[in-house]
Amino acid sequence: MKILKTLFLTICILVSACSKSNDSNVNKDRTYTINMVSHGQASDPFWSTVKNGAEDAAEHLGVNLIYQAPTSFDMVTMAQMIDAVTATLPDGLIVSVPDIGALKNSIGNAIDKNIPVIAINSGQDIMKELDILTYVGQSEFEAGVKAGEGLLKYNIKKAVCINHEVGNISLDHRQQGFEYLLNQNGIDVTTIPIDATDPSETKELVRSYLNTYPDTDAILTLGPLGALPMLKLMREINQNGNIKMATFDFTPEIIDGILNEEVVFALDQQQYLQGYLPVIFLYLYLTNKNTPAFSELQTGPSFITKENANQILELSKRGTR
Repeated sequence: MKILKTLFLTICILVSACSKSNDSNVNKDRTYTINMVSHGQASDPFWSTVKNGAEDAAEHLGVNLIYQAPTSFDMVTMAQMIDAVTATLPDGLIVSVPDIGALKNSIGNAIDKNIPVIAINSGQDIMKELDILTYVGQSEFEAGVKAGEGLLKYNIKKAVCINHEVGNISLDHRQQGFEYLLNQNGIDVTTIPIDATDPSETKELVRSYLNTYPDTDAILTLGPLGALPMLKLMREINQNGNIKMATFDFTPEIIDGILNEEVVFALDQQQYLQGYLPVIFLYLYLTNKNTPAFSELQTGPSFITKENANQILELSKRGTR
């Protein structure tokens, strides 16, 4: 966290210096257009916070930001969006990469047209294949291991993992890291894929599973779209707290669940930074030829528990955490 604070202070200094340089004839009266294309579903509160971060950075810098995302997890549509954005020749492109194979050609085409690209949130391995400025997000396999470490403290014996976007490599890596650590400790993990567009169906699907396997004592959800219906289910069937629920990412409702001891922890990847920082980096690249010296900027994970949840709650309600 100290490293991140130092980096953020450095960015602020550079932005200030770069803003002063806008008085030169090079950048005077120049408004840059940066497009962001994410895979975030419209119903996913996680991505609204990412968007807030990007929009705040754009407002601070006077950048024209255009944000787009498919209405559902749809790689064909997302690739088409990237292609359409590339055709407009924006000054920069920010893109999440949940499926490298499906999006590589479209992102590569943007790079071939000299559009600087930053990847966020998912698909960090695309750095090995394409000339992207940097990746801003977390290492998902390691984050899954962290989730396993957190739940092992409760002496769990059998776990369920809820995957709300099958085919998203970030969620797959979270699940794999979680399963790896628990299997190493002799604990069985079952992954249940769900339809994120139908929370009621999700709740009943998991209820049926728990009735069939009543020895299940841990649930890990891979994001709010799985966590919110699970939180409702736990309030119905888990008053004694025998099932330990944890999640990746959070909303104000999930923070309330932590404070009420219905959720033992949430893993925070600071999604606001995943929107804010890429806009800053692209602006500095465009105006001052600053290039990140790192191939990845890790924004998480860290634990939100009952001990620190109150500090995050109001910020979450404001849409900045």
